[in-house]
Order: sequence, then C-alpha cells, then structure tokens
Amino acid sequence: MNDLSSEIDDIFHSKSMAIFGVSRKGGLGNVLLQAFIDQEFPNIFIVNPTITESNLEILGIPVFSDLESIGKPVDLAICSTHPKYVKDIIIECGQYGVKAVVIFSAGFGEKNEKGKKAEEELLKIAQKYKMRLIGPNCMGLYCPKTGLSFFPALPTESGSLGFISQSGSIANILGFSCMVKGIHFSKSISYGNAIDLGFNDFLEYLGYDPDTKLIACYIEGVKDGRRFIKLVKKIRKPIIIWKAGITPAGEQAAQSHTGSLCGDNKLWDIVFDQYGVIRVYNLEEMMSMIQAFINPIPVKNHRVAIISGPGGPAVSSADACEMNNLILAELTDESKKKLQNFIPEFGSSTSNPIDLSLQATFDPILEKNAYEIVGRDPNVDMMLIYLTMLTPRYKDLIKLQEEISKPIAIATAIDVNISSDPFSNYIKRSFIHIRAKKVPNIIKKMNQKGISIHPNEHIAAKALYNIFQYYNKSSKSNF
Repeated sequence: MNDLSSEIDDIFHSKSMAIFGVSRKGGLGNVLLQAFIDQEFPNIFIVNPTITESNLEILGIPVFSDLESIGKPVDLAICSTHPKYVKDIIIECGQYGVKAVVIFSAGFGEKNEKGKKAEEELLKIAQKYKMRLIGPNCMGLYCPKTGLSFFPALPTESGSLGFISQSGSIANILGFSCMVKGIHFSKSISYGNAIDLGFNDFLEYLGYDPDTKLIACYIEGVKDGRRFIKLVKKIRKPIIIWKAGITPAGEQAAQSHTGSLCGDNKLWDIVFDQYGVIRVYNLEEMMSMIQAFINPIPVKNHRVAIISGPGGPAVSSADACEMNNLILAELTDESKKKLQNFIPEFGSSTSNPIDLSLQATFDPILEKNAYEIVGRDPNVDMMLIYLTMLTPRYKDLIKLQEEISKPIAIATAIDVNISSDPFSNYIKRSFIHIRAKKVPNIIKKMNQKGISIHPNEHIAAKALYNIFQYYNKSSKSNF
C-alpha cells in the first residue's frame, strides 16, 4: 500500500470525530449524527459555537462550543453547516490537528465560479495544515468495520463490496438496495466535488484494501484519465462502473450536480472494453452485476443452458443470450434422453432452451431433476434459469452448485422481495412462495455460491457474459 492509500486507510480507521452542524432543532447534521450512533462509533463530539451551556447533550452526545473545549484528540471532522461557515471550520480543524474533514455542505464549485474559488481557498488551507478533505457536496464514508457511516439504519455487518460514488444519493440508495439483497460493504465512499481526495485516490485504495473483493462505482466524470486507465489496468479485482452523463442532457446535468466534466462516451466504451471493466447503465443493472460478481465462478467458455417453466420466457431468454454473445449449449444425447424420461410430452421441450411447461409449478421434483441433469452436462458452462418466482427449490440449486461450480443466473418474473400475502391461498400453495423477510438471507447464500438473481432474462444473460469476459480478458499486472 502506497503512502496515499495508507493515509486514506488511517481516515477509515479514525478513533474520534467532531460533527459541526448538529443543533437542538434538528436538521441534516442530526441525521449524520444518528448514523454514527447507529454504528456505535466510539468517540463522537458535537461542536456548535452557538451553544454555550455546559454538560449539554444532543441524542446523548456531548456538545462543545469549539474543538479546543473537547480537550481530546479528534481524528475526523464532519462539516454539515451553511457553506459560509465552512472556511472557518476548516481553519479551526487544521489548527487543532484534525487529520481529515468530510464536507457535507453543498453550494460550492457545482454552483458557480464563486463557489469554485471558495473550493480553491479551502484546499489551500487544508494543504497548509497537511489535512485531507473529502467533498464538498458529499455524504462521506461508510465502513461498518470501524463504525463510520453517512446515513442512519445502514447495516452494521461488514462485507466485501467496495463502492465509490460521485453522488451521495446513489451511495445511500445502493446501501439500502444491497441490504435487502443480503449484500454488505467493506467501504462505501461518496466524494462529491472532490477538491482534494477524489475518485482515482479511492479506486487505488480499494485496489489495495484486503477487505474489498469487488469494486463498484458511480461516476459522472474523472479528472485524471491517464491515471484512471493505469489503475483499471492494474487492479486485479472486478470493477463495475455506472458512468452517467453520457448524453448532452446528462452531461449538462452532471456539470450542475458536481461540476464534473464527462468526456466522450465512445472513449469510455473503448477503455472499459479493453481493460475488462463491467459497464452498467442504471441502478437495476448495478445491483445485478454486484450479485453476479460478489463471488464469481471462473469459466473458460460461454455455452449456456436455459431452463424455463413458462414457454414464452424460454424463447425470450434465448434471444437475450444471443444478444449478449452467449452460445446456446448443445446438450449431450445422454442428457436429452434423461430429460425425456420425466419431462411432459406435450407443451415442453428437451432441446436448449429446456421448457419444463407449467407442470414444473406443481411438480418440484421435475424442476430439481432438470437442474441436476443440465447442470452436470459437460457441454454446459453456465446456466440461465427463468422462474415465475423464487421457491424453496433454491436449496436444490445450492446443493448442485457445490458439486458443479458453474455460473448460474436466475431471472424471476415476480420480484423476489414481494411477499406472498397479496396472493390467494391457492396460488401460495401452488408456487410454494418464500416470505419476503427471508429473501435477503436466501439471496446472500445463493450469491456466496455463485448463483445470482436478476429482474429479467436480458440482465441475467448480460451478467453471465460479463463473468465469461472478465475471466478471459488479457491478464493484468499485479497491483
């Protein structure tokens, strides 16, 4: 780990913090305070110069009029005040020996030229005191392992996903979206306008970080393209990037959001393709690719077998596979004969895609046998399974996966997080649906085995191809 990454690691392992912008009336500063309380961060202090009473607490946290009154070291400061107060806070933090400041406050370079000049002034002050800045216009850092957070109610459990976001709202949304899928973070970073520490710095850090096995990113632009290319070339971890601002309208929106310069979309495509970066275009795709790569299974070929109960989706899944450069596997004669022994003669097909017909809904053994025969076929490298909804048959897939170790993508017509309560008792009995509260842990177990769940067959096919492509790109140098 180089000096800069070590410096960032020290910030993530801060032992004490001061929060500016918390008040008795409430507000955004209080929301941030609650986030740290939820994570049980060890040493929190509130600084509010308008409050002079002694021994005052807000949400159980002591309030001080300034840093000097705390009388203890402060590693990290969170600034959530009106932008006109930020400069004085940065000076105070520098004089007190604070190592880093997260500037939640907005209204700087993303707003106008005056704001950009204010940012330059803040950076000069920070450099004078050898202090690092994150932001402004950002949420900051989330690290369950060390108790850092940027929003209340985020999980306290650590995972292997590292996320870097230019947008604070996207960082928050992804945090809760992952929570309902049973996926947890090593670190998540919202860096905003990035007047000091920025995207490349955090990307390099996560490349080193032993707790991070998968890196996902939301970006609107990158300031140093050459360094970015060097990093994606070197980092030996899957990198998923949602690059926004790809149209003239999107680019204009990005400039007003974080003051970012977006660049040529075709150039981004070339870089991503050349260095094996997985590109996504929305939150739905981001969640799907995270699931596919949280524990991906290496594969040398891309022959896929499709299994579907509904007939129409079997055809659509075949289209999706071809559109995503997958090859439909030719099953062995032995596999076809085994399938013919128990698949209904009418309304079904033993050719790939394998159509189990509506009978699979009422005969779980039919579904189980199909998984096992197709999964063990030597001509099949990966599987795409289309389900109406997730059922307890997932246990059969997990057991099979432990034997075959092949990428498996599931597409479900009905969102896996929807409860069975709205359905009639007959429908619930027929589909043996899983209650929504059990889904996160089930998805987590499946992801751990290389089985990912997707909202439709096209994203499922894209996930499978991305896994194949990632493991068959030219090798990268050691990071």
